[in-house]
Amino acid sequence: MIERSGRILPPMTALPVFEAVGRRLSVAKAAEELHLTPGAVSRQVNNLETFLGIKLFERAHRRMAFTAAGEAYWAKIHAALGEVREATRTVSADADRGPLIIAAPRMFLQKYVMPTLGGLYARHPDMAVNFVASADNIVAPDGAIAISPKPKPGFIIDILADADLSPVCSPAYLKEAPPLRTPDDLEHHTLLRSAEYVRNWERWLGERAQRVFSVARCIDFESPGLELTGAAEGLGIAIVRLSLVREEIASGRLIALFTEETVHEHYTFMFAELKLRSARFRNFRTWLRDTVRVH
Repeated sequence: MIERSGRILPPMTALPVFEAVGRRLSVAKAAEELHLTPGAVSRQVNNLETFLGIKLFERAHRRMAFTAAGEAYWAKIHAALGEVREATRTVSADADRGPLIIAAPRMFLQKYVMPTLGGLYARHPDMAVNFVASADNIVAPDGAIAISPKPKPGFIIDILADADLSPVCSPAYLKEAPPLRTPDDLEHHTLLRSAEYVRNWERWLGERAQRVFSVARCIDFESPGLELTGAAEGLGIAIVRLSLVREEIASGRLIALFTEETVHEHYTFMFAELKLRSARFRNFRTWLRDTVRVH
């Protein structure tokens, strides 16, 4: 017996299955359409019949047909699911009209995104993207470029590029500075830091961090990225993601130090799996991966 109440709903996962079977009048064809096994389709229909307390189909060896009650119920379910699909299409279209909000580290934006952003708009003239340097004040960005984030249920993580940490300095600084044979010698040097990236020094130095910071001369910058400029100008040693300074290292403007102690991490693009329903988001994801791969 089913309690007759306006608050009672049938098993919701069974309704799309029932609708497909009724439209095809075939369990096998409905299973193929829904990417399910015929057994799973039959179980869903049986569960719905059990819940309703009626037969929905008459089954013979090679055919199936509606019962009178089943046909009447199917017509209403078919119409209701059609309204749900249309409402979903409308909401999805509205969501695709606003700009994508993408959170990314400033240096990644500067080195990877800005030089190639014109290519995105040339490929997709109607694309609109707002890049933000921090997701802290964004309730739900469409995607976030981050360093080796922890996996979350319902989210996809694309690995974009290496984000290995290592100290760098200019040849001019190294020529005039005290000896620098081991990481412990950094306590006799000038370390360039920003408030946002002090943790990068801490991550690379490990247990040495507190001792080195207490002795070394530290020059702190409010904005991240300025420490890299300072390193190129010979002011001291900065900790950087090596993939961001390939050109500077190749040209000899910067020298990577202690590369045998590099901390290995990755830039990733993390987003909710549901975002893949948006063609605009899929286009942005493809462009991002292609751009970083070529860089």
